[in-house]
Amino acid sequence: MGKKPNRSVVLSVRLDETTLAAVDLLVEAGLAQSRSEAASQFIGIGVQSSEQLIMKANALAEHVRTLKLEMLDAVKSKNLEKVRQLLSVDEKLKNARTEEGQTAVLLAAYYRATEIKELLLQQGAELTLYEAAAVGNTARVQQLASASPKLIDSHSFDGYTPLGLAAHFGNEETAAYLLKAGADINLRSNDGKLNNTPLHASIAGNHINIVRLLLRHGSDIDRPCEGELRKGFTPLHVAVHFNRIQIAELLLASGANPRIPNGQSLTPAEYAHARGNAEIADLIAGYSNL
Repeated sequence: MGKKPNRSVVLSVRLDETTLAAVDLLVEAGLAQSRSEAASQFIGIGVQSSEQLIMKANALAEHVRTLKLEMLDAVKSKNLEKVRQLLSVDEKLKNARTEEGQTAVLLAAYYRATEIKELLLQQGAELTLYEAAAVGNTARVQQLASASPKLIDSHSFDGYTPLGLAAHFGNEETAAYLLKAGADINLRSNDGKLNNTPLHASIAGNHINIVRLLLRHGSDIDRPCEGELRKGFTPLHVAVHFNRIQIAELLLASGANPRIPNGQSLTPAEYAHARGNAEIADLIAGYSNL
């Protein structure tokens, strides 16, 4: 195979008067065809003579990458003291993120690392709309949603809606604001595994007050999940899955249909028996016979 040609990239560079004079001198002397070519030559010479500086930059960049990975691992393992230590080394680690886009704050929410989440927020971690919804920062949600209303019904990089995140993590004030702002109450996530609605998410998170809030605002009480893990699960199936008896009773009293089968062709009562949850199975059977 032949040698690959060097890839060129066009950059806009601001030059001071001394450098510009040197560039023009090369052009006037015929050593370069244009200012751009002359500037490129100077840059090349500078890079070649700065090998030690570049090595130092590479070492520093690798150090930063290592610290970032340590921060994310510390969050996942709920190691509060390690997080404190890392922030004392570099406060910018409060905004560390995975290659997929998960920030330290979002990981802290997902892993229920409450103390770490609060510490990162106190340190001024930057919040996107999704992160603000996940941690219940209603003021930040309002600020971002007001600036870009379309974001209200958008999906995060991992497939969740702002309302779904607020519902799952029990942030009632934030969920109420999003509903008032016009969020689609039945919009499913598109994560692929769950593809659930905010109602499913609130049940999974065991937040009965948000379940009530969503039902009052007209959430589809029988809308099924479409993801791989809970194909065809209605909200009642999700309540059974997590053995949320009080929520199941609320759903049934609010008109949930106990006869709808899931993707495994099991009704909520049948699914409850399959999981060995006799109490919730009996509860549903009582409504099924009405």
